[in-house]
Amino acid sequence: MTDGTRLLTILLKASEKAANIARVCRQDSVLFKLLVQEKSDEEKNPRFFQDFKTLADVLIQETIRHDIEIEFPELAKMVQGEENNIFSNTLGESVIVEIQSDSDKTTALLAKVMASEWETAKLLASEVHRNIDLSEVPFTVKIPADLDICIKDIGIWIDPIDSTADYINGGETIDIESGLHLNGLRCVTVLIGVYLKSTGDPILGVVNQPFYTNFNGMWKGISYWGYNKNGIGECSIANGGDSNKVAVLSRCEDDYLKNKLLANNFTMVEASGAGYKILSVALGQADVYILSKGSTYRWDTCAPQSLLLSLGGGILDYQKFITNPDSDDLNVKYLTSSTNFSNSGGLIAYRNKEILEILKFILCK
Repeated sequence: MTDGTRLLTILLKASEKAANIARVCRQDSVLFKLLVQEKSDEEKNPRFFQDFKTLADVLIQETIRHDIEIEFPELAKMVQGEENNIFSNTLGESVIVEIQSDSDKTTALLAKVMASEWETAKLLASEVHRNIDLSEVPFTVKIPADLDICIKDIGIWIDPIDSTADYINGGETIDIESGLHLNGLRCVTVLIGVYLKSTGDPILGVVNQPFYTNFNGMWKGISYWGYNKNGIGECSIANGGDSNKVAVLSRCEDDYLKNKLLANNFTMVEASGAGYKILSVALGQADVYILSKGSTYRWDTCAPQSLLLSLGGGILDYQKFITNPDSDDLNVKYLTSSTNFSNSGGLIAYRNKEILEILKFILCK
């Protein structure tokens, strides 16, 4: 098994462990309310008046980091995520959430966060330290045995729970015409993206939807993966799909862009979660996701961008595209020299290049 295949296997198992933790954290509504903490002004997404992190966010991020480090110790410092790992308990004490050497020690640490809720802390710790078998991960396409990745040249971005507000609020609203979920738990994703430090190009991504189906009150998820290098793409999502001119947007999108799309017979759907919106493009449920604002971050886009690249699509910088759509320097990249983690120029996520010609006519004239 090559390092690339081994890494993808680890990321898939880590994503399912993350999904299990996310589901466990929502089982007890009273306890769940104790786990929600408002972010500081420095951490908030400027789009939102309130932005929250949860213990699930922090615990998932640290669990993924921990599991990657076990298999690839050299990647320990190369794993970055949205959340810091400091959480305040109900007594006002700050607790650094780190995965301990065994389940008992992790239980003791989590109990500090959760006002001595030892049984729940033990349950979460058991999920953190449980060995996940690949057969437990819900994906549909066999992993190739020869994925080529140079471990020394990669960095990793994690969004432990993308669309935290929907994770907290729950619920579900569906657009009948497109079948897209506008908000709710279906819009929640776990995102793990791998990029090349030498070029900033995404190369491997895993997207897990922990709350994909609900049967008798029990949630089950689904996972997707994509690999792309030197024009060779492997993906768990099938190719194909005709354009229906469906554009998925954020609720904060400018009326100028909406009017342009409406005038050119696009159906517009406003949905939650950057990860979910990009995934909907990869799955062919939407033709394009357009965001004119710089309100997404590297952890939002690295993983699903890898899926799109493996399918022949990608994510472009919106501002660069409308200024010079024929430039060779439009792709969103992840170079480590930058300290600004936002996709400040906005983005255009697409699966089929034909849609870019339509957008060039609409947006660049």
